[in-house]
Amino acid sequence: MCSFWRRSVFHAASPYWTRESRHPVTIPIERQRKSRSYLGFDRNTYPGDAALGTLRKTFSFAGYWLNIPPGETANSWRGKREILNSQGFGFLLLFNGRLYKDLKSVVDAKKIGARDAAAAVASAKREGFTGGAIIFLDQEQGGHMLPEQRAYLHAWMDGIIADGFRAGIYCSGIPATENGQGGGSYRE
Repeated sequence: MCSFWRRSVFHAASPYWTRESRHPVTIPIERQRKSRSYLGFDRNTYPGDAALGTLRKTFSFAGYWLNIPPGETANSWRGKREILNSQGFGFLLLFNGRLYKDLKSVVDAKKIGARDAAAAVASAKREGFTGGAIIFLDQEQGGHMLPEQRAYLHAWMDGIIADGFRAGIYCSGIPATENGQGGGSYRE
């Protein structure tokens, strides 16, 4: 994804959440608390300390990158946990996953997934997050999952869970046909 704003809504009462590539929508914090939905933002580059007060008027949580976000060359979120926490933000821990082109075989994908899981956990701990937190793997390529992608995802999730954290997937909601069954077509 690009460096533009993404709106994330976490539904506390349901087992899933969604994200869209749109401009942020203003929903007062008090209304979010009553509805059990929490509006957050995800930006590949840190918005700056001076912007946090204004952002907190609308958003309950921030997508917090544990490694280099998609399309970036550095992680500007590193070391920002304390200031975000002091402003009252919650966190959606994000780890940028691999693209299909990076996964050469199922065997390699499993190794890469395990290494990336270890890196995600190490980064979360370095940033002060403790076991039990959910780390979301940002899966940029959606739709039908190829064997290499599934192997990577499973190895990544197994590694996260083995280290005492919980694993989630941060992805688009593109319907996909699996083995000719279900799904649908996707149009922007």
